[in-house]
Amino acid sequence: MKYRYKIHKWKILICAIPLLIICASAFGRKTEVFNQVRIPAAPDDLPADVAGSSVDGLTKYQIKTFDFYFQKHGGKYRIFVSVPVGPVPTNGYPVIYLLDGNMTFPMMQATQKDTGFCPVVTVGIGYPIDSGIDVGRRYFDLTPPTSPDLIPIEAIGMGTFATGGRDTFFASIETELKPVIEKIAPIDRNQQTIFGHSLAGLLVLHILYTSPTSFQSYVAADPSIWWNAGSILTEHSNFMESEQARNEKVPVRLLIETSGKQALREGLSQAEAASLVKFRSGPTGKNIAVALGGLPGLHVSFQEQVDKTHGSMLPYAVADTLSFVLNSSSWETR
Repeated sequence: MKYRYKIHKWKILICAIPLLIICASAFGRKTEVFNQVRIPAAPDDLPADVAGSSVDGLTKYQIKTFDFYFQKHGGKYRIFVSVPVGPVPTNGYPVIYLLDGNMTFPMMQATQKDTGFCPVVTVGIGYPIDSGIDVGRRYFDLTPPTSPDLIPIEAIGMGTFATGGRDTFFASIETELKPVIEKIAPIDRNQQTIFGHSLAGLLVLHILYTSPTSFQSYVAADPSIWWNAGSILTEHSNFMESEQARNEKVPVRLLIETSGKQALREGLSQAEAASLVKFRSGPTGKNIAVALGGLPGLHVSFQEQVDKTHGSMLPYAVADTLSFVLNSSSWETR
């Protein structure tokens, strides 16, 4: 079966606008430190908003939205699930977990609508807000413990953020959310993918390096390798020496994408701009892809979005994730 992956420019622009707005507002306001004590109690059940999504005028997907409390990590999250309507594959559906789901799930839905029917379940992991991202919680969820002087925005006096929640956040995804998704739809546990961009891309690499069997495909879009003085590079080195990296019988697939253009928020002073550039220097996703490329236990693909910035590449990377999952052979030589 062939799948079409053409995305209209107007759809890309519509999807990218919320990201640009959120990024601007995140830098322009003081954000309170994430306080887990204030998080609402766990819901008693899974309230579901179910709606149909049509392709070519026919209902092809059932969309379910619900708020779910992560017990291990703490915090209520908004979960978006798209399940194909039709015959179920023998082994169940492939599944794609999308971090920053408030933004990435609608982008994936636009991609699927433009592509046509796709036999894959998509899951967006977001926040119980109307749109965009909860900046403070996102910093906590996606990062290792990080000294304030190594947090770019905090170092130039543009916010205070808590860090260090990545392991319990991932534990809740792995042990609490996945079983719920498997109750909603039959899932092929041998075809699970996780996608993340920026700090979420950094978390994707962390999961690959520390728990590589949790997913079979990993997609890291412009991962923030530089974060915390490049501490992910230690995990990178350890992984390259690991048994999984040499396991030719059960290889893991990895797609890394990077942006080709650099852009900084307008209004920064020269000193602030120089500070941010310094923070973000060092090895990039491309360097990681090259280093991992020769490992027998890993199939690595790389693509540079030459004419895109860190922010504008996001909807294109989401679209590539669907292609990566459904047309794996076309990515083997990239």
